[in-house]
Amino acid sequence: MPKYILFPKHVMNLGGYIIENQANLGYRDVIVGNPTKESIKLYVPIYGEEDVIAIEKLGVLIHRFYEDENLVEEIQEMKRRVEEKPI
Repeated sequence: MPKYILFPKHVMNLGGYIIENQANLGYRDVIVGNPTKESIKLYVPIYGEEDVIAIEKLGVLIHRFYEDENLVEEIQEMKRRVEEKPI
């Protein structure tokens, strides 16, 4: 399975890693943030909600992005959350 490395204090939009015809998520996209001082290995692509939960269990901050939200604003909010989270 391919992997994506999420570097310390970085934020990433995983939209390109969601298999839409199989995942059937109740939301449009997933934004992740790494609040730790270590890189975290994420397994991609995302096939369903269980993959998102598995990423969350790694200590990664998750935002499930819905249609009515603004992507730029939500990424900025995740960056703020990552910087504020104590290591």
